[in-house]
Amino acid sequence: MANRGYGQQLADALHATDTRSFVARRSLTKAAIAVTEIRRDVPEHNLTSPVPYDDAFIVALNMRDWPKRVLWIDNKPVAALPLAAGAAAIFDLRRKYIGYGASAFHLVTFYLPRPALASFAEIEGMRPTDDFGHDPCIGVDDRTIRELGLGLNEAFARPAEANTLFVDHVATALAAHVLSTYGMGWRRPLGQYRLSPWQERRAKELLASRLDGGLPLALIANECGLTISAFRTAFAATVGEPPHRWLLEHRIEKAMRLLRHSGHPLDDIAVECGFVDARHLTRVLGQRIGISPQDWRRVVLS
Repeated sequence: MANRGYGQQLADALHATDTRSFVARRSLTKAAIAVTEIRRDVPEHNLTSPVPYDDAFIVALNMRDWPKRVLWIDNKPVAALPLAAGAAAIFDLRRKYIGYGASAFHLVTFYLPRPALASFAEIEGMRPTDDFGHDPCIGVDDRTIRELGLGLNEAFARPAEANTLFVDHVATALAAHVLSTYGMGWRRPLGQYRLSPWQERRAKELLASRLDGGLPLALIANECGLTISAFRTAFAATVGEPPHRWLLEHRIEKAMRLLRHSGHPLDDIAVECGFVDARHLTRVLGQRIGISPQDWRRVVLS
């Protein structure tokens, strides 16, 4: 049961009314990690279908308060406590879960197949785990899970404009955090990593070769001879910002150069610089410099 498909099957089991998914590319892992937004805005007052079995975990972040949770695990009723917005729970999909729709819910779920976690643990120098030290009936207030999940709000709101490099960044960061925090794995010390000059040049060359963010973070890290975590740390320490942020600034700078030095239509410039269309470029540039591309072009050419 692969990637995006599991998110939809989970949504169907929970009788959700709205579902959106992203998949972090496989690259150096043996299976894909998927991130899915699932919501139902009104209570259903009915049993859910059983959550589909899989050799995987689900990390579920609550985007709104879940005041009443009624849950059976392996056909036994359990005391599932209410969860506040921002709380998370980890579910082992080798177990059987059935709920009762007593409350509306809004979740961001990370689907973590065991083969992907085992491969990721090997890459990151961590001990693989078969289980996590966590009770999904209680949940956890985990700031890292919360901030990573909330960071995807923009991607879910505008999926056509989503930066896939950023989705990769979030998914791999969450996998590393869950492994090290709840799987009791160990991490090689990252130390004070910085990129060497050739690593910085190569990383920027690769990032700039796909302005739409289409290259997986794992591939770029591998080209630099680093693990994903070490590369993220080293790139930020050397350049002053993470790879997805550097790429966005690079796209904006190129768009501004083309606006100033070419007469190309706005749609053509947007696509050449990795944006979906002129509206996408207009929104991003407006956030960056406070005016529209058309107004900026008039200013610099006047």
